[in-house]
Amino acid sequence: MLFWIIIACSVTVVFLYKLIDILIRIPSIGNYGDRHILITGCDTGFGNLLAKRLDELGCHVFAGCLTEKGAADLKKVTSERLCALSLDVTNGDSVQNCLMFVKSKLPAERGLWGVVNNAGGARSAVGHPDWIRLEDYRAQCDLNLFGVIDVTLAFLPLVKREKGRVVNMSSIYGRFTLAVSSPYCIAKHGVEAFSDAIRRSLRSFGCQVSVIEPGVHFHQTPAAMHDRVSQLLRQTFERADPDVQEDYGHTYASSVEGLRFFLSQGSQRVGDVIDAYEHALFGRNPRARYVVGWDARFVYLPLQCLPEWLGDWIYERLANGRPRPASTR
Repeated sequence: MLFWIIIACSVTVVFLYKLIDILIRIPSIGNYGDRHILITGCDTGFGNLLAKRLDELGCHVFAGCLTEKGAADLKKVTSERLCALSLDVTNGDSVQNCLMFVKSKLPAERGLWGVVNNAGGARSAVGHPDWIRLEDYRAQCDLNLFGVIDVTLAFLPLVKREKGRVVNMSSIYGRFTLAVSSPYCIAKHGVEAFSDAIRRSLRSFGCQVSVIEPGVHFHQTPAAMHDRVSQLLRQTFERADPDVQEDYGHTYASSVEGLRFFLSQGSQRVGDVIDAYEHALFGRNPRARYVVGWDARFVYLPLQCLPEWLGDWIYERLANGRPRPASTR
């Protein structure tokens, strides 16, 4: 009898916690027309969609684009409130030029309500750690980590002035590391650590920091994503040392069977990520972390919470179908 009373109380406590957590997230701050927000990486993808969403809400958006074409295309489909500007987050001079431009456009004594570090992505290095060159690790960190740090630190005084928000795009791979994506995962783990540090640091200034942690989200068809990953695997393998190539063998390198399960759990519901961004910027009680996607919530998070020996065993079972390296057969 006591056992069932404990179970019932536990379920009730969890239910009430979840209910309260949902209810306190509902209120938003509104007043969109008075908000100035910088977004990086707006040429395509999540940044482009977010810039359009915030423009529709009436915000004043500074949309950082890497290419002139990206800026021009975005400007064609948005209002005069949106300002598309050149920004390469891997270039310190570009970041400083963007800062000076934003300052010149802000009303007197005003700052930025939000800085959204969206720029990033998985570049060409996809493969096992010993396939990948050191410069590939550096390139990934320059884009996905050091760019986030540089932009955040540059614009932080403007965010403090408004007691605003910093929202960083991370990934569920900032918590769970895939064996064939170590440069990207390393960079995203760094984003998680940096975000935790500035969240705790900025609390006394009235600022809030959130991290977006999506799983696999396709801006293209799953088949196209599958082909792209296969191509990147082959390209990385072909640049590896001859001894490494001999260890694994070309049959292993050309196979993405071990990734088929993980890719198959991806989603084309990119709007869910934009909704998370919006809540992080305008929710009265934003979350510190937004885990987005079925795979992120029900595959990667549980695996990350398990003891390493058990999580690794399950990971190997999920990657079933991958051929063995040539030297281990």
